[in-house]
Amino acid sequence: MNKRVDIFRRTLLVLGVFMGVGFGWMMGYPQHLQAQPLLEPSTNTDKELKDALQSGRPVLVDFGSNKCIPCRQLRPILKEVAQEFSGKAHVLVIDVFQHQALAREHRIHLIPTLIFFNAQGKEVFRRSGVWDKASIAKKLKDAGTI
Repeated sequence: MNKRVDIFRRTLLVLGVFMGVGFGWMMGYPQHLQAQPLLEPSTNTDKELKDALQSGRPVLVDFGSNKCIPCRQLRPILKEVAQEFSGKAHVLVIDVFQHQALAREHRIHLIPTLIFFNAQGKEVFRRSGVWDKASIAKKLKDAGTI
């Protein structure tokens, strides 16, 4: 019986040492390497989409999700395109889970889906999946940007 108690005590001691070392290591871990909370990118609204479609400029809408990896990979590309076409076209991002009615209205079945509208607000092209910047820029030019 004493042998079992002795083994139990030693096991607790070893576990305590490992836990103490692990806790100390975590507390000393550099701040920039610790897990950071994932910030949700903003999403445009149905009113912003309606305003953009009535603006007389071409519109590119990314229907996706903040939790979809390909959608998140597309965001930096869309940001660059938005800067490049600033004042010439609108680039919007709609989260399909936050705006489900809008996704149904535009028949979104896969994400990400990019929809290009001309200056009159008419859909001229759509594509599902991630796309490169050059192809997106070409389609926006085809939609009527100068």
